[in-house]
Amino acid sequence: MKSENLRTFEKMIKINRRSFILKIYFFVTRYFEFLFFLFLQYRLIKGKEDKIRFLERKGRASLSRPVSYLIWFNAASVGEALSILYLIEKLGKNNKKIKFLITTTTISSSLILKKMMPRNCIHQFSPIDTFSATKNFLDHWQPDLVIFVESEFWPRLIFDIKKQHIPLGLINARMEKKTFEKWFKIKITSKQILDKFDFVFANDHLTANRLLSLGISKKKLLGVVSSKEQAPPLIYNLSQYNKFRKIFKNKKIWVAASTHEGEEEIIVNAQKKLHDIDKNFFLILIPRHPNRIDELFKKIKSNSYIIKIRSKEQKITEKTSIYLADTLGELGLWYKLSKIVFLGGSLVNIGGHNPYEPCRFGSAIITGPYVYNFQKGFDQLNNAGAIKYVRSVRELVESVQILSKNGNANLVGQKGLKYVYSLKDHSSPIIKTINKFL
Repeated sequence: MKSENLRTFEKMIKINRRSFILKIYFFVTRYFEFLFFLFLQYRLIKGKEDKIRFLERKGRASLSRPVSYLIWFNAASVGEALSILYLIEKLGKNNKKIKFLITTTTISSSLILKKMMPRNCIHQFSPIDTFSATKNFLDHWQPDLVIFVESEFWPRLIFDIKKQHIPLGLINARMEKKTFEKWFKIKITSKQILDKFDFVFANDHLTANRLLSLGISKKKLLGVVSSKEQAPPLIYNLSQYNKFRKIFKNKKIWVAASTHEGEEEIIVNAQKKLHDIDKNFFLILIPRHPNRIDELFKKIKSNSYIIKIRSKEQKITEKTSIYLADTLGELGLWYKLSKIVFLGGSLVNIGGHNPYEPCRFGSAIITGPYVYNFQKGFDQLNNAGAIKYVRSVRELVESVQILSKNGNANLVGQKGLKYVYSLKDHSSPIIKTINKFL
């Protein structure tokens, strides 16, 4: 009897431990909302929020809810949003009465989705995770099914969705090592959040094992399936493509896409050496965060570079060596213009970015060693001979030189294109699961 009382007491302690962190979180996100709104205002000043649609981040809709069954996909940025368009297309074919709401947090994703999403879709910016924002959002949209994409774990939003008894799923789930380690330290709280999902599909086996370690039910973890491989190619403006193709007629173009602080110095130094070797080498540098463009410009300018900035509509001349492409939604244009693409976030410990996007343009890919975000894809592309790994300025210079000769970039790029086209559609388990809720 004594041991049973002890077990009951220990269980009560665990329950209190389990809810304590979330209680604090819910308290702060309700009674200190003004702090979150001030942070939003700061982001607006920095150009990270849409001025016209700013109120959407507070959960205030700018559009009416469609009178139909509504599936809400909550993503973060461009990659996550594009990965669900294929699923939406398949779901829409089976039931034309379904409408889809897509939410993201970035301006670039909204611009791209505006051009690419089907007519049965609506885009809104994701509400911040505060009491009034989530209430405003859910009261207006009243989704019939909610699906989070990749790593969007917002506790208040998750709990408020389940309070309204709305089915909740998670697809393409991805959890990096650092995130897992943080979640494991608050394992009881993590389990309570993950338990709210009705079904989960992990992006990879490593994430699946991490989710199981955090206590997610095996019944809810339905498989390892990713829809990113089936995302449509990025779009581009044909007239802009023809314009730049004439400008770059005699240039040896290479693109450095989605770059981060710490690796841009390596890229710029590589371009300097390439330009010293041959004045026709030309770099299109696309920072992951365009708001860093002024800082980046000053760094490059200090190295005595002839540079031009896309957003300022500066004219490219014969002396131009680097073009800072800081406009949103034009990544497809730059991939189309070059057969050589360095993928950023890989020379620094960011984990790399989506390799399938440049592959769909037949581009040869150069990358640094840190690609754990898309490890499986990079490994398979490497086996196919479509990837070149670099670790230094010297290796980057050598790779660009080699690829720029004798159509080498085209040969390597075609291997990547062939690989992408060979990928099988594994999305049927996700489709079947979603259909059960319709």
